[in-house]
Amino acid sequence: MKIHNEYARFIQNFDWNYFITCRTPYKIHTKTVRDWVDKLFSRSYKVDKVFFVSERDKGDWNNLHVHMLLDTNTDMTYKEVRYGLGNISVGDYQPVYNNEEVCKYVTKHIGKDVDYDIVLKS
Repeated sequence: MKIHNEYARFIQNFDWNYFITCRTPYKIHTKTVRDWVDKLFSRSYKVDKVFFVSERDKGDWNNLHVHMLLDTNTDMTYKEVRYGLGNISVGDYQPVYNNEEVCKYVTKHIGKDVDYDIVLKS
């Protein structure tokens, strides 16, 4: 069994409310994404948990985009997510309707050159 399948199965155990994709024209490093998550937690009482994975852009192999799954304790608008993350582009903002499928999608590159983590609000 491939590691990405195992990780998909693991994160399916959580209730994810939103799927988003984040982009920035600036170089994304490991600390960059962790700073975004910290900012989201500090600016929103609604977010309880975040899973993220950064992967290479097909259009610009030298840059990354980041998929995030958000576990929230109540509904969260696109505007609230944007405010929480700060000055980055947020696309693919959508409620999670199929937990299994979205978990498979965001973990598809785990085991390759990607950074990923699950972060719980402390």
